[in-house]
Amino acid sequence: LADRITVISFLLLGVDGFVVKPSSKVQTNLLANVYDDWRASGLADNTHLCEENILECLDEFVESDYGQTMFGCHETAASIGITGEIGFVELAGPQVVLSLEGAFWHRRETVLGKAAVWLNARMPEITDVTVEDIEELQDFKEISDEFSGEVIFTEDKRAPDFNGDRATMEYQGLDPDERGPFPPSVLGKGPLTINPM
Repeated sequence: LADRITVISFLLLGVDGFVVKPSSKVQTNLLANVYDDWRASGLADNTHLCEENILECLDEFVESDYGQTMFGCHETAASIGITGEIGFVELAGPQVVLSLEGAFWHRRETVLGKAAVWLNARMPEITDVTVEDIEELQDFKEISDEFSGEVIFTEDKRAPDFNGDRATMEYQGLDPDERGPFPPSVLGKGPLTINPM
């Protein structure tokens, strides 16, 4: 009877009448590192710009839960053909130059973009994050005939689409990089679904 009275009072009060009280049994998700905390909260501690801090921040990025889906140094990502690596090349004033090598499941520009946003969140004085060679950002490489110059075929530099999800999401008009190669339940988080929305 008490439950029915509570439901009736909520219906009479409307949506504005609900008061959410924290449960004493709230489960806290422990995040892998400072990068994962930043993705969840949007807050990051600032540090000064130097080569040592850039290397530390790149390591935080690569070792994060998110990085485990993106870089080939992790067992799960390597098991599906991801061999991608990100490296520090140089610091030129407020400009950071990185390198991208290997095969990524994500678009290479996405990998660089995520790294750039993270580095800038930690070191706000950074003005640019680039790669040494613009070809490092290309996901496809055109192979040309050496005599005629005609394109013979296009080589896909991306990691294999091991389960067809990337092609399916592209066909649906969705950005596969929003979800990544693994549906959330593969990593033990959330429902298994191809639709990242």
